[in-house]
Amino acid sequence: MSEKKGKVKTKASKEAMRWADDEQEGAIEQCPDKQTGNIFDVKMSEEADGVLAAKKIAKILKERGVCVVQANAPFDLCCAAHDEAESLWEDDLFKPPIRVHDDRSMLEAQLWNRALADEDKTVWIVDTEPHMQMKNALKLLGRNIADFCSGIGPLLATELGIDFDRLGKPLLACYTGDKHYTLHIDNPHGDDEDGMPDNGLRLSCTYYINPHWNPAEGEMGGLDVHLSGASSSPSSAASARKSPRVRVAPHADTLVLHLSERMAHRVIATQGQERWYAIQLWGLNGAAMQQMSKKLMARRQQGYKAESDDDID
Repeated sequence: MSEKKGKVKTKASKEAMRWADDEQEGAIEQCPDKQTGNIFDVKMSEEADGVLAAKKIAKILKERGVCVVQANAPFDLCCAAHDEAESLWEDDLFKPPIRVHDDRSMLEAQLWNRALADEDKTVWIVDTEPHMQMKNALKLLGRNIADFCSGIGPLLATELGIDFDRLGKPLLACYTGDKHYTLHIDNPHGDDEDGMPDNGLRLSCTYYINPHWNPAEGEMGGLDVHLSGASSSPSSAASARKSPRVRVAPHADTLVLHLSERMAHRVIATQGQERWYAIQLWGLNGAAMQQMSKKLMARRQQGYKAESDDDID
């Protein structure tokens, strides 16, 4: 999403929402401690039963729409993944996530537009890319996050009515400099035919791999998630912006889960030359994604027809 004001549709209001950046934001309700770092809703190292832990996470998502988890990955694994990310950065391999070169990639860009609009320094964590062949730590963490999301998927379907049947490819993102990031919802679809189609995103996951983040230094970066309510998308952009926030720092082994259709959030600028890395992954509803592609193609064809009719006139 650009820095200009934009319009999106939501389920709740059916009216255009303006994500203006000059509105006052709500108070930070939960923020990192200067001594210990992030405040976790769930610490997997303290959970003796994985099924019960998954139920706890699903309950928190149902109540708040966001859950901050200490995933209990080995510290050495996070360090190795961070070193691999730095190697990719030094080789200048971070690019925008989607490059438009034909009709199919244009549809894909429209599908992912909201979730990835501000992302311009990314690497897809896939074996088919030559530069990922030796990046075993990143690939292992990507698989672990996918397994974790698959495990809680049935609970979200039962408890929240949120159903996803596939997972996106893991995406490594780098955040650096003073770039502005816009408050947004990953899947802000509306009910009416002219609104934003449902892009299929159901669960958004962000996992940070930065072992050197120091809470005592109060370094910038991380994520703000606005607590406007977990049962539906916010009634307006103003209500989303003014709602209390959960602030999450980008330190290693922090997994942030939030509901893609309901929770407004934004990346916090790093302010300076520091680089923070995160692995992102989404739970997706395949049927909704296919319907969106059909709707977008139909709209394009209608546009072509209108242009053709204008030429005839």
